[in-house]
Amino acid sequence: MASSIGATRSCQFRSQCRCGLEAPLMTSWTDSNPGRRFFWVWDVQGNVMVQGHKRCSHFVWYDDELSSRAKEIIYSLQKKLEHERARLDEANTKVAEVKMKLNAMNLLMKFSVSMTLVMAVGLVMLNVMK
Repeated sequence: MASSIGATRSCQFRSQCRCGLEAPLMTSWTDSNPGRRFFWVWDVQGNVMVQGHKRCSHFVWYDDELSSRAKEIIYSLQKKLEHERARLDEANTKVAEVKMKLNAMNLLMKFSVSMTLVMAVGLVMLNVMK
């Protein structure tokens, strides 16, 4: 399995480290720990938090490690999800292209109707002026 780095943050559960800083519950999305939750003190850039002159590196696993089979299943489902998202993006791009073509056709149709109306009025005016 390829290595990927990432985590999501949950606002529901929080812990405090011994420094008194808040440690939100995070979810790992690395290949080695997919879906495994942990508490970690960090700032918005993902760096270890520094309070005053103290550097906090509080990190505690919330969940037990998953079995290798569970990791394989999660990895497989993540790949399927990525594939389906790519297909959805492709379909959305095609829909946008069709909408643009439809708008262009509508403009062309309105122009054609307008020109036909102008020509009809012109013919009527020619006949009236004779």
